[in-house]
Amino acid sequence: MFSNWHDESKEHPFLIKAMVLAVVAVFAVIGLIGLVLPIIPGIVFLALAALLLSRVSRRFAAFLHDQPMWQKLTRLWRSQSFLTAKERIKLTGLYCVRGLVDGMDSLAQSLRRKAQ
Repeated sequence: MFSNWHDESKEHPFLIKAMVLAVVAVFAVIGLIGLVLPIIPGIVFLALAALLLSRVSRRFAAFLHDQPMWQKLTRLWRSQSFLTAKERIKLTGLYCVRGLVDGMDSLAQSLRRKAQ
């Protein structure tokens, strides 16, 4: 999806960097809130923030490349290369919905335990 967007030889315009950094900040805040609230899938938003940040920062991209968990996720993403972009988006949406449903279930269970 983003394979051609991160070109090492080309510097991105300041306006694009600023917009991407604003989106990264929003995703990071949602992700941090999601770590506290079980309703929001925080890991998904933090991963999206990391992905976007790695597209505009070479230093952060190098840092991510050295992380074993990120390497595992990258291998998983590339193993699904037979899927079309539409199917990948649909699969990502299903993962997000699954995380949301699991979070709501966890919240409901904890509320039931407190009510007893």
